[in-house]
Amino acid sequence: MNLDEMMNRFRLASTALFNGHFRIPEPYENDGWRLEARFSEVQKLLFKKMVIEPAAIHGEEYGLPQSEIAVVSRGQVDLPIMLNREIDSGYWDYPVRFVPHICRLIFIAYFDWDQLNYRDHHYVRVQISDWPLHPEMRGKHGLIEATHIMFWHHLEGEQ
Repeated sequence: MNLDEMMNRFRLASTALFNGHFRIPEPYENDGWRLEARFSEVQKLLFKKMVIEPAAIHGEEYGLPQSEIAVVSRGQVDLPIMLNREIDSGYWDYPVRFVPHICRLIFIAYFDWDQLNYRDHHYVRVQISDWPLHPEMRGKHGLIEATHIMFWHHLEGEQ
């Protein structure tokens, strides 16, 4: 099942809610991390109510790998990606710059470089679930621009 509409509605709702009600001026001087922590709790509930429940997904909490939400290329093309140096270290400089469209990628969360200022969820954080030619890449996190991908409900065992 195509989840693109649901995921994009969640993306818009999440950014509007944060930007309009949780972001504060000069957040690094005004306890912005406290408000970001509050927003994270709201965002988890928002994801559950806007995506997980309506799509009948057996999902995890927002921010954890969602094994039933596949991230796929909008075309049958390789995807530009920033891969994590380790698995999940915060460094996005692994030398591989593209993943083939045959890789199985799963959704983790939307991503913005600056957590405390205006958000647009420009990137999607993914986990490599399967890369047939490079099994050593399995589990690595990556960042892909949201405009390059689509979302699908994927059940284990489906191709």
